[in-house]
Amino acid sequence: MNATGRVCARCAKIKQRCDGSTPCSRCARLGHICGPQQPGHLPDLKTLNYRRPRASRSRGGCLSCKARKKKCDEIRPRCSDCRRLNLPCYWRSSPSFSSPTDPSLPSPSESSLPLMALDPITPSDQGVDGPIESSSPWLAAEETTMPVASTCGSANPYLHNDEERSLFNHYLHIVARALSRSGDPEGNPFLSILLPMAASSDTVTSVILGLSGCHWKRVYPGIWKRALARQGKALAQVNQLLSTPDGQSTPEACITVLLLCLTELCDGSSHAWEWHLRAASALLTSAGAQSLEPGPEGRFCLELFRYLDSMSTISRCKPPLLREGAKLTDLTGGRSTRTLPTAPADAVSGIAPALLELLGMVNLLAAHRSRRVDELSELGFRTAASHVQSQLDSWKAEYEAATVTDRQPDQVTKAFEWAIRLRLHQVVDGYDARHEMVEAAVSPILSAVMTIPYGSSVEGCLLFPLVIAGASSTDVERRMLVKERLMVMENTLGFGHISHARRLLETVWEDESDGNWARVRYNSFPGMVFV
Repeated sequence: MNATGRVCARCAKIKQRCDGSTPCSRCARLGHICGPQQPGHLPDLKTLNYRRPRASRSRGGCLSCKARKKKCDEIRPRCSDCRRLNLPCYWRSSPSFSSPTDPSLPSPSESSLPLMALDPITPSDQGVDGPIESSSPWLAAEETTMPVASTCGSANPYLHNDEERSLFNHYLHIVARALSRSGDPEGNPFLSILLPMAASSDTVTSVILGLSGCHWKRVYPGIWKRALARQGKALAQVNQLLSTPDGQSTPEACITVLLLCLTELCDGSSHAWEWHLRAASALLTSAGAQSLEPGPEGRFCLELFRYLDSMSTISRCKPPLLREGAKLTDLTGGRSTRTLPTAPADAVSGIAPALLELLGMVNLLAAHRSRRVDELSELGFRTAASHVQSQLDSWKAEYEAATVTDRQPDQVTKAFEWAIRLRLHQVVDGYDARHEMVEAAVSPILSAVMTIPYGSSVEGCLLFPLVIAGASSTDVERRMLVKERLMVMENTLGFGHISHARRLLETVWEDESDGNWARVRYNSFPGMVFV
């Protein structure tokens, strides 16, 4: 025990060991005033009982920090911790719920709040930690669609509870923007076409809620139950639409089936997308493309179907469904490049229709790989491949001769074109990463990808180029570049199939055999389509 003069008055009063420091460690830890004993004087009880006041606590932090029991710096719309950790940042939409200066109010948990009381700011709003310019079309889309959300959401009579209204709100603010390849909100068909239809159709509303829940379930898995119920309802309602004899409901039924297909594709682990795609193909075939083109709903159906059909050929290794009966000789039958579509990229795919058709030709070729059994069949196969190659070259010459005003879509087109060339090489000559064609394709793909800013409206077009370039890369730096971009896209776009694509590449890299990503996709990720 220290001498009397070296024991503070408080430790002496409560008969606790004192280290004799000034202040002593106990008083410093507990926030007490630490003073020496004064022999012959009674201690001042007010002084001994005084404790340094605790710092005031704010109740205005985001709900994500509250749930993790972390201090929030209350920077809106997204606090620093949520931005650093790529977490969704939710705030109370009205300050009337609680007051930071009133300590008598309890701190409500996130689960006690209705979903509509939350103000969603998901990782897709800001992308990664790096700054995004205020002129970014990603942010411009958010600013413009926010007023639209409240108007159209309140006008929809088919939303029956807070969960459904929250799902619809999430679709308006986040999902529709993630799906569109247009930076102009007015040119976003997932808003301009689908919202008026949803306002008058319980079926379209149901499938929109299912798509929104598919996007949201990674962060809030609990809401998927409600979305799944509405998705099942949409399936039942489609059968009723198809039973109407007048055919007036064909666009509505087709859009519903295609959105069901898109939901399964964006999930990334389901096989059901192929059934939906075949059903949509049958609907379009029976209705006739010419009868659908005059109306905006019909054009949207055709654009979405052609995009999903073309991209699914990579996974099916078969020609597009609308050309299911195509033969290898069709590639060498004198088809000229002038017959390829000349329309520019639309807001649904972000890819020139001519490139999508060329991708279908490559996968028609892939369907005939196993039939190379002798020299004659090998010669016919390589002749067809050279015709596809010449079509690509002719298209590129015409494209480069035209004036390109928008740099980002131009870089996406470049990456996608080289991805098709690399896929054509793999179909014909295999997956040897040391082949000179691999380097000739991977380098421009990654160069183009690096020019696309995080959160760009065309970022969703990069999935197929990233996967095929990443699977063909052998050095760590390129692999990490691809992996980092996919991790960013998991947050800026938010759909589950992107994380499946990243895991597919990690599986290919761990294998270190021949880089055959198509075999890995077939065996381990059978539901994966690079939409």
